[in-house]
Amino acid sequence: MGEAIQKTQVVTLRVPVEVKSRLDQQAKTQGVSLNNLANYMLTTQLSELEALSKIEQRITSKSLGSLKANVLAILRKVPHKNELPEWDKL
Repeated sequence: MGEAIQKTQVVTLRVPVEVKSRLDQQAKTQGVSLNNLANYMLTTQLSELEALSKIEQRITSKSLGSLKANVLAILRKVPHKNELPEWDKL
């Protein structure tokens, strides 16, 4: 079977000349079309923004005391060593 065909929509996007030039250069360097590079960059940035939004929603629904307690519970699970390795000393 072939690949599933995704519907697309044309979007006109105005960007500064320098940004367009940089995008063209990166697309050439990566060996992909400008369209593929732009889609990849938009998708990854959108995913990051969505993830940060979800984290913010979860954090704002908690009290500061609850968040501190959770962090302390995590830190208590970290093994404690009194002696630092030589490479980690200032």
